[in-house]
Amino acid sequence: MYVLGAGILAHGIAAKGPEGVVFANLDLRVEPGSLTVVTGPSGSGRTSLLLVLCGRLRIITGELDVDGFPLPRKARKVRKLIRPARLRPGCELEQRHRVREAITERRLISGTNKASIELGLELVGLDVDRSLLVGELPAEEQLLLAVALAAAPAPAGIVVDDVDAGLTQSGRARVWAALREVTRIGMTVIASSTDRPPGDVNVVRLPAGRFYEPTAEIELAEKAAR
Repeated sequence: MYVLGAGILAHGIAAKGPEGVVFANLDLRVEPGSLTVVTGPSGSGRTSLLLVLCGRLRIITGELDVDGFPLPRKARKVRKLIRPARLRPGCELEQRHRVREAITERRLISGTNKASIELGLELVGLDVDRSLLVGELPAEEQLLLAVALAAAPAPAGIVVDDVDAGLTQSGRARVWAALREVTRIGMTVIASSTDRPPGDVNVVRLPAGRFYEPTAEIELAEKAAR
């Protein structure tokens, strides 16, 4: 599997939720096939930025181009290019589903074939008992499963929210290593985390700001994407 990753260029962008502006005057560049990490404390707008970059939340000012498609005008195109593995809250694997059910659901939604699913699981180094509930898996394996299913259709990029949430140090290391493997096939990965991971990564640092949970926007975007 090899993917032509998406490049992203933003200048002076801002986004707004029901309670006000969540980030403003932000410039960033994401190279195709790179790992970019959005860091910052809770409430800094990390999730909102991921929503913006995958075409699921409108910017109110600035210029944003995703792989040649300007946002928000070409949001539908961008939603096909950049797929969410996890956006919290609202876009996560169902804890009460069996692993095999989660796989079947994702195949139906994305039109992915069985071979591609297996390649996605192999890519992140995940081999689990598919009769288990998703909620019975260790936290890092739940996240790796979400990443594998998002990567399986071979989009130009994926977004992964709250990589470090609820993980042990070894669990974080495992997930970051898997995300680097995803970039090695050319796919662009944009992840959010409280702190940056070790190693050479592109970091977008957001300062502390107004707290905003974009649950409604995530749910609407998921309905639209289906």
